[in-house]
This record gives sequence, C-alpha cells and structure tokens, in this order.
Amino acid sequence: MKKILLVFFTFTILLIHFTSCKKDDPIIDNKGELVSATYQAVSKTFTLTYSSGYKEKVNAVVNSTTTPPTASITLTNGTTIYVEDASVSGNAIINDNSDDGINLVSKFVYDGMEQYYLWAKEIENKKPTVNDSDPEKYFYKILNSIDTQRGWSWITDDVDKLMAGFEGESTDAFGFQPLGLYYDETSDRVVGLVRYVYPNTPAEKAGLKRGDIITHANGILLNDKNWTILFGANSTTTFTVLDQNYQNAREVPITPAAFTTDPVLYHKVYQGDGFAGRKVGYLFYTEFTENYNESLYNVFSEFKSAGITDLVLDLRYNPGGYITAATYLASLIAPVQDVKNKGAFTIMSYNDYVNGVFDDNKWDRKDYLGEYKTKYSNPVNANVNNGDLKLYVITTRSSASASELLTFCLKPYMQVEQIGEKTSGKYTASWTLHAYNDYDGKVQAVYVESSLKISEKRTLGNWAMQPIVGKYTDKNNNSFINTNGLIPNHPIESTYVNELTPSVWKPIGEESDYLFAKALSLITGRPYPVAVTRSASSIQYRDAEFYSTKESILREGVIIDNPKLLPTIKKR
Repeated sequence: MKKILLVFFTFTILLIHFTSCKKDDPIIDNKGELVSATYQAVSKTFTLTYSSGYKEKVNAVVNSTTTPPTASITLTNGTTIYVEDASVSGNAIINDNSDDGINLVSKFVYDGMEQYYLWAKEIENKKPTVNDSDPEKYFYKILNSIDTQRGWSWITDDVDKLMAGFEGESTDAFGFQPLGLYYDETSDRVVGLVRYVYPNTPAEKAGLKRGDIITHANGILLNDKNWTILFGANSTTTFTVLDQNYQNAREVPITPAAFTTDPVLYHKVYQGDGFAGRKVGYLFYTEFTENYNESLYNVFSEFKSAGITDLVLDLRYNPGGYITAATYLASLIAPVQDVKNKGAFTIMSYNDYVNGVFDDNKWDRKDYLGEYKTKYSNPVNANVNNGDLKLYVITTRSSASASELLTFCLKPYMQVEQIGEKTSGKYTASWTLHAYNDYDGKVQAVYVESSLKISEKRTLGNWAMQPIVGKYTDKNNNSFINTNGLIPNHPIESTYVNELTPSVWKPIGEESDYLFAKALSLITGRPYPVAVTRSASSIQYRDAEFYSTKESILREGVIIDNPKLLPTIKKR
C-alpha cells in the first residue's frame, strides 16, 4: 500500500511539473491558453474558450457611467477582457500585457514607429511604460507636431475593415458620400450634404440624390457628437432629408448593406454642336482604388475610340488612395511615348533607416509610368495622348493625397490646367503596418511571425497603423510643401458659388455645373460664368472636417500599397 501511495505521489508531482505554465505562456491552471472570449449582454457574462477546448463563464463588471456602458473583467494573470458596448452581445477583446506589465500593442506601436515613421528620430526616447495601457492614446502622444496638427497618421483595432475599405468594400454603409458642415457660425448643429450617390446601393434605392441635405437621424438633430451615423450604422436609419434649397422635408429610411463601390462613378464624351469641333472626355473619379484599375482601362478605351481631344478629370471630392492606382491613371493620360519609355513619375524619400535599407539593397525609390500589375490590362493600349491631349483637372479643398500627386507629377510631362480651389496639401506618403501579416505584400509586417506566441498574435492581430513614412516629389525632385497645396491657375472661389453652397449644385457631368462649365469655357470659348440662382438669404453653412475613418486615412497621404517589404524584427 505504501508503494502504491509513493508511486501515486511521485506521478502527481510529475503531472504538476509538466502541466504548470511556462513564464512566457499565459496558461491558466490546466485549461490551456485562452483562445477567445464572447460576451452575453443579457446575463452580463463572458464565455472564455481555452486551447484545451475547456469553456467557462465569468461575470462581467459593467461600467454604466460611460455612453454606451462598457463591460470588462481582469483575470488573475493580468489579461483584460472587455467590450465597448455592454448592451450588445458578441466577440470580446482580449488584451494581454507582457511580462513587464507594458501593454503589448503599445510596444508594437513603438517598434513599428521607431523603424518606419518619417520622424522616427523624435520618438527614440518615448518608449511605452506601464502607464501607457491605452495603445491608441500612446500612438497619438508620440506623433510629430506637424503630424498631430494635420491629423495624418492613424491607428485602428479593426485591420480587416481597414483593408476591405481600401479595396472599395463596405459592410455597414448606406451608399452615399456626405459632406458634413456646421449649420451656422455659432451652433454645434451639423448638416450632411449628399455629394454623390453610388449606383445600386441602399441610398440610391431610397431615392437619395446629389444636393440633398440631411438634418436628423432617427429623429435626432445631427451635431458634432453624433455625425458619424452619416457614414454607416448597424441597423435601418431614418434620415430627415431636405432638398438642395433646404425645403420639402421628407423621411428616408435606409438599411445599410455590404457592397462594393467602383470609384469610376461617371464618364461621358461630349461633342457636336457647341463644342467647337472638340471631343471632350469627362471622368468623375472618387478615389484611387487599385482594385478598379480595369474600370479606368475600359473608360479610356472608350475615350480612345472616340478620339477625344481634351480630357476633364474631375477630382473635386477625391481624397486620394493608392499610389499604384495613381500611376496607372497617369499612364493612361501622359504622352504615350513617355509611358512606353517608362519615364519616372514620382520619387519617394523616407527616414534614414528606410532610405539606408533601400540603398543597401539597390532598390529604386521611384515609381514609373507604364508600370502595372499583370492582372490588369496594359495602360499603353488605352492611352489617349499622342502628344496633343489637353488636360483639365477639377480640384477643391477636398482633393488630397493621390489626387495631388497625379496632378503635380504629370506637370513635367504635359500642360495641366487646374480649375477650382486650392487642394488639401498632402505631400506625404504612408503605408500600413501590422504586427506580423503582410497581406500578400500590401502591408509592412513589423515582427517575424515565428517570434510571436499564440497569445501575442491574438492580442496584436486586429491592430494596424497607418503612419506617415515618406514624402514625394515629381521626377525633377520638385515639391509643393511651401505652398501647402496645389494652387489652381483657374481659381473659382466665390461667396455665392462654391462647394459649401448646395443650392447651386448640378448633377455630376451636367454642362452647367460651375466647375465643369469653366473647363468647357476654356476648351470651346463659350461664355463663363454661368448664371446661378442662389439668393443672398440662403443659409451660410460653416466649413468643418467631418470625414469617415476611411476618407481620413485616404486624405492623410498617398498610400504605398506596393512597399518593398523591409526586414522584420524579432519581438524584443
């Protein structure tokens, strides 16, 4: 009997020894490693699932002092589990700290920014501490002052939604593009002006159209706290909508949906009577999304077949996007011989470390006309410029990033007539940083994936940064930093006719549109200005910067979606 007890005791000691957790792995008892957590709003509990398959329920601590209320729990090993809305059931966020108590995501922020950020030298002595438990606050705390002022760099805890947005995919949107403005000079009231509506979307089916003015959502007046509902929701939303003269209110229910949006929104060839023998191609392009380069090719094939003599490129609302899309579009417009010769289009410069890696590997920091991914058609075959094309680019303060790059970097190759307002002034470039996933070469990974534990990958997996990493110039190393935006050589800035005055807006592509009409006047010699009907008593909306997260990221700088993937580092 003593022998049996001795064997049992020895076996128990061995079992305890082999099932005890290593210091590096957050093993809780013998349940295995925590893999996932879900939240149940009715019972206010979390269900924890471990790598062994074991599940358990734990009570959540609900904080009702916030709006919406939050729910969280901290496990004995320091792991925090939480949801940002305690009234909604669903997946919970698991936040592990490292062994030294410093937030893992904050460490990722520092490691990524210290390597790739344009102003990396400024953050060398700003490593996170145990007090930097909120990675988002830490990220914005260490930014360069110009970056902070301009709002260029971003961080997100939903990388999949970010990447889907870059590809023109929406999951919870309505299908219209709003311009948020203050109602007047003093109040916090906000109105949403419908700039355009994408076809075959819930907004179009609901009858929303360009120039409509949204004042309420679900009966609540829009203000500078709740305006984000204009960009999407998780349930049917009823908007109070007035016409472009702020009259004839109507209630418009719209159910958000998942859909894709082609940025080639409208195109047409204008010719015949009143066009002085010219053939004018018009393209309204909403953002530089590389996924839709083939749409550009098809439009320019039509333009080429029609034999256009002039091109009007309407970028008035285009916040920017991918450098590959900008280069592809430029290759359809620039003199065809320069495209065939693969002339330099733009030059990038980075911080000292990144420039050094490029130099050591003899990598080129230039992007070239005529370069394209083979899954798209060769732009040379649809190029419309045999050396005599006239180009007119429509811009406003909403034109930014890749819109500015395209306009500016084409100027060494051809005459560019810029019409409208001064552009936003985004002469910078960014790329996406993820902890370990390069998303098929579109994202720069920071760490060697094999150096991360499962728990670390789980904690870091949803996070990504979009920091400023470089600046661009044209092929001659010229920039527009000093002017802080591209100044049109045909400015149209009027108190009575501008993009803050929806009462004078016309449908996209209509010849009487005040910006398009200026281009047609320059092309054909027809008189300008066009007559407008705006009365002096019309509402004076106040400019604001209410953008969706996606548009804000597109505006921050040209997105380098073809980065030379730099060496990753082992987690430190």
